[in-house]
Amino acid sequence: MATRIIHYDDLPQGGFAGIAEKRMVLNPVLWPQADNTIISEGLADFIYLAVGEFSPNDGAPIHPHNDVDIVSIVLSGGIGHKGSLGDGTEIRAPGVQVQRAGTGMRHSEFNLSDAPAEFAQLWFRPPAVDLAPAYQDINLEGAKLTTVLGGANGSFDSSMVCQVGALDSGQELIFEHPVACLITSGSGIANGEAVTKRDFIETDQLHFVAGEATGVVTIYQGKNGDKT
Repeated sequence: MATRIIHYDDLPQGGFAGIAEKRMVLNPVLWPQADNTIISEGLADFIYLAVGEFSPNDGAPIHPHNDVDIVSIVLSGGIGHKGSLGDGTEIRAPGVQVQRAGTGMRHSEFNLSDAPAEFAQLWFRPPAVDLAPAYQDINLEGAKLTTVLGGANGSFDSSMVCQVGALDSGQELIFEHPVACLITSGSGIANGEAVTKRDFIETDQLHFVAGEATGVVTIYQGKNGDKT
């Protein structure tokens, strides 16, 4: 069983504008300069992951995207969103916004408070180019995983499945196929190795046991079996 764990604290600090972040996944086709000996190149159409914080009352100025699906997860505080897909949206932790840039959209994201706001953002190749731009806001509740991309629950269609949520102490995740997993809070044991907040796991198969109340994000190709 091949397992790789990337520790957030081992990566160089980066960021732009009012965002401090570390990029944990960069697809080498899109970012040929990426050093994939210390970060991941992703999994199939999962191409990018950044984890970090928005500075108090600051953020990213308006900027464009096209032909990418963006999953933004707010882990603490609240992040405001405005742009061509609509103004005035506020995502509060624990919450998710999924944006389909499609033929093109412009937006800005900004912290709404006097304290840092933690986030994780993932990018996926869409199932086709030139789709209609759209977005969804998703609230997370309880000790369960919510499918935010690629599911049969009304989420955007995708070749990938992205689930976000929380596990109770002792709860298990079992995947018998390749999967990537980000620990957003708490800690646990992944394939016999200890992992903690902001660790990123990529593996051929996964047996994860939450050691305490633990936040997780899982990413895998669709039409594979899994259970929790």
